[in-house]
Amino acid sequence: MIKGRGLSPGDKTAKAIVCDQFISPLGEISKDGLITSGPCEDSCISDKILVFRGGRGSTVGSYTFLELKNKNIAPSGLIIEEADQMVVTGAIISDIPLVDHVPLDIFLNDDTVTLSGSTGDVSIADVIKKRVATVYLLHKGNLLLLKRSTDMTTYPGQHGGISGYIERGETPEQTGKRETEEECGIKDAMVKAIGKDIYVRYGGLLFEITPMLMVTSKADVKLNHENSEYSWINPKSLGDYQTVPKFKETLMQFIDYL
Repeated sequence: MIKGRGLSPGDKTAKAIVCDQFISPLGEISKDGLITSGPCEDSCISDKILVFRGGRGSTVGSYTFLELKNKNIAPSGLIIEEADQMVVTGAIISDIPLVDHVPLDIFLNDDTVTLSGSTGDVSIADVIKKRVATVYLLHKGNLLLLKRSTDMTTYPGQHGGISGYIERGETPEQTGKRETEEECGIKDAMVKAIGKDIYVRYGGLLFEITPMLMVTSKADVKLNHENSEYSWINPKSLGDYQTVPKFKETLMQFIDYL
């Protein structure tokens, strides 16, 4: 489902414990396998897939994982956003599968997660991945902002760009052009840049989103049923609006074009 970077081999399936923090194994994981500080304080990591931001502290912390492994109370696997030498070393010497380059915010506590530290593949049980293209459309330097209709099943009433599922056989660019015409009646939009894919979790759905910047010479917009309002705004004023998740942050991928 998700492609990360495998750093310590092995395949495991277990319940996730999600800790939105950096962890120092030496000082913040007890000899009983409990996290001793931060938002996950008193949580047991034994036999769980530990999902966290990354490691910190002394390199001696690598041996904390080995000590837990020798007691049969180590985590089943590790998923972190960005690996550091201490965590990688600890995972390898303890035979704990490790994957990084996976965003933390797509996981929920008690998700059943399968990871391969050999291939970097990660999947979440009962979560369906959908590929999506999202268009940031510019006209004379202004950004098209759409307000989603209240009867939409995802993010009703929130603001965002032109967005739609990538159909079988389509490239993201083809989807972007098709959706721009369907949602806005604009046919001349041209792709200026393609951004880095992002992931957004919405209940049992995981959206793998390809963002792109497109430009048009047309300011007239003809909305279909998916959106109720539109406006052309200065991109700097985007912070004044309630937008769909990661919409504002992702726009920064195109900062050189704004």
